[in-house]
Amino acid sequence: MSHDLKKFKFLKKIIGSIGYKLVDKKSVKTERLIDNFSVKIENILQPLINKKKVNKIIQVGANDGKSDDFLFKCFNKDLDAILIEPIEDAFLKLKENYKKFSKVKCLNLAVDIENGNKEIFSVNKKFYKFYEKKYKKANVDWLNILASFSKDHLINHGIKKDHIASNNIQCKTFLKLMDDYDFHDLDLLVVDTEGYDIKLIDNFIETLKIKPMIIFEWIHAEKTEIELLLNKLKKLNYEFLKLGRDLICFQRGYIFS
Repeated sequence: MSHDLKKFKFLKKIIGSIGYKLVDKKSVKTERLIDNFSVKIENILQPLINKKKVNKIIQVGANDGKSDDFLFKCFNKDLDAILIEPIEDAFLKLKENYKKFSKVKCLNLAVDIENGNKEIFSVNKKFYKFYEKKYKKANVDWLNILASFSKDHLINHGIKKDHIASNNIQCKTFLKLMDDYDFHDLDLLVVDTEGYDIKLIDNFIETLKIKPMIIFEWIHAEKTEIELLLNKLKKLNYEFLKLGRDLICFQRGYIFS
């Protein structure tokens, strides 16, 4: 074994012992390249919509409805949807982007495991200029996607502590939403809540009997919590398909029938 390899393995062991991980840059670049050539979620979703297997949709964390959003690419006027976005700037753009779809309801609130109000954190717009320079981009509206119930989530993504704003937002449970809007025949649930996805989906399957297709971003989840959730979903006859940062959960035979 070469001296350099021994050093790398020793360094990897030390770093691993404190909870970090060395990542091979070459493999990361290769993974990104493969992702670019891989099937996208919209390639899976569009045929299901065309076949009328997906008619009612709830999207939690819809942002502006277009930025990095597979759902908008598949949307048509026949779909009945509830699109939920708690950050007001993003919500106003969401309403504008979906204004031609008469069966879409855009809600400026958050989904939580309890009804009530809760503090949510986001990047203060008055500091956007700082991030335009930092990321060398003329438009950093995408910072809205970092909004979270956890301030640490933003800090961990490079947002300065004094650049973070907080607001109280109305929260509804999935059960309350289903009752309020008669959505107990939901076909598709999309969740992107910057690290809160697992708690919400767990609450969904614990409080409701329906079994829609579920798509969520797994990247922020802890191994133990996602393992518990996947085992619960498996017992409910779900199968799984990982596409990039997202996981598609579906009933056996639903997609590949």
